[in-house]
Amino acid sequence: MDRKIAIGFVIYIPPSNVFERFSIALAKGFSVYVFDNSPSFAKEFPPNLHELKYATYGRNVGLGIGLSHICDQAYRDGHSALLFFDQDTVFNTATLSCVEDYYTQNTAAFSAYSAIAFNSKNYSRAAVDPRECFRDVLLAINSGSLFNLTNAKKMNWHNKNYFVDCVDYEYCLNSMKHNFKIGEYSCASGFDHSTEQDEMRYKIFGRTYPMRAYATRRVLDKITASARLIVDSVLSGQLRFAAMIIRLVLVYVAIQLFVRILNFANATRS
Repeated sequence: MDRKIAIGFVIYIPPSNVFERFSIALAKGFSVYVFDNSPSFAKEFPPNLHELKYATYGRNVGLGIGLSHICDQAYRDGHSALLFFDQDTVFNTATLSCVEDYYTQNTAAFSAYSAIAFNSKNYSRAAVDPRECFRDVLLAINSGSLFNLTNAKKMNWHNKNYFVDCVDYEYCLNSMKHNFKIGEYSCASGFDHSTEQDEMRYKIFGRTYPMRAYATRRVLDKITASARLIVDSVLSGQLRFAAMIIRLVLVYVAIQLFVRILNFANATRS
């Protein structure tokens, strides 16, 4: 089956159920591109997944390089767009059909965008007023994003100098520099980016919040990457973008401190 959209993943020691998602995409007739940052994991691939477009550099080179590689390869193979999923993002055949149908019905409008991020935040509203499903945004995460490969190539793909943190936000900033839009479609069926996140539930003032204490090195990487992005956005005159990144990194640091305090308090009580 000839499809313009490809499906892509960048994996690093993923859970075994990621094979099920590969199989779902392959069964629907999509080309599937996998960049492996943990190459020893390839030995665990079931034989029925031989149709995957697999690549690795033999070591963990990060998300920026991985995304650039699979987008470039899919473009060279004749695909117009690549739908990317994190290894812990849940989706099903309805999700893929939703994205493909939206792309098919809006191909001309898609030319103005470097990416459209799909999620299910407003899925319940889709039947009421489909116009509420789409909007232009400044920021979007990688997982669930449908990348316009023609425009991404003009941007020289994703920034390979960002390892993990802020790869997605830097892509959004680069899109603005090239006068491309970022969109969000929030009524996708079957999309779940939270269930398999390694987060704990904290009860605060009677309400439960999912939060996670990242390793100190990861927190420092986040701060460093954000600082680079803030400087870049200021120098390029994108002050609103810079302000948004400042707010996000301050919230991130506050949450990391708060979770550590809660964990210490819980450990003390026990």
